[in-house]
Amino acid sequence: MRVKELADLADTTVRTVRYYHHVGLLPVPPARAGVREYDLFHLARLLRIRWLAESGLPLAAIADVLTEPGVPAPENAAAELGHALTSVDARIAELELQRQQLVGLLASAQSGRRLTPLSERLSGLYDRVAAMMPSDGARHAVEVERSVMVFLAVHGLLPASLDELVADLGADDDADTIGLFDGFAALAGASGSEAEERLQRLLVICRSMIDRHADAVARFADLPHGLAGITLWSTVRRLARVGFPNAAQQRFLDLLSDQFLADPRITAAVEEARR
Repeated sequence: MRVKELADLADTTVRTVRYYHHVGLLPVPPARAGVREYDLFHLARLLRIRWLAESGLPLAAIADVLTEPGVPAPENAAAELGHALTSVDARIAELELQRQQLVGLLASAQSGRRLTPLSERLSGLYDRVAAMMPSDGARHAVEVERSVMVFLAVHGLLPASLDELVADLGADDDADTIGLFDGFAALAGASGSEAEERLQRLLVICRSMIDRHADAVARFADLPHGLAGITLWSTVRRLARVGFPNAAQQRFLDLLSDQFLADPRITAAVEEARR
């Protein structure tokens, strides 16, 4: 039979057959009068190759375990098959996670909610805060922060306790929130002593808000620590520098981060979680 007929009988393509020739899985029949004729032995071997490949065995492993008809599997066959099974199990776990995510996305779409990795509560907060902003610069700052949160959420770096803090925020925080984002945006146009004065006022606002929500802040026990914590804060600072390239804004963010991490309520909660 010709190569096209062989490929059709094996439910594959001529290109695949030639690739198997190339990698040494399927012998090339001798040419007769310039034409290569395949026999049933070629078909049987091709079918066995396809059968093993469709079972999840990589081609490199198939080359190691495929024997001639009537010859038992080689000693390394069990190990190769074990590796392939582990790989399939990993793909199944990944697909199950994808399925769970799709179920959640479908539920969100059906109920008219947004498709975002952020929680509905956190997304709603950013919507509300952005709508309150008195300037384009302040709204831009809100959206940059939202983008950072999306990055952290996708990478599993947002602590679950953040939602509890968001739930604590209310209308009594609106004035401070507006002052914080509007003042932060204004930092980009300030310099010298003016920038330093604005920066210190913003830190006071932040301390006031942290004190106002001390109980929620103290529940930040699930903040990553050790290497994971270093990675988290390094990532946040890196993203913040991309979103806010102004030097005064970057200095404020560094000071705010240091202030937050040095807060005794945060350190006590993290130490308690380590025990």
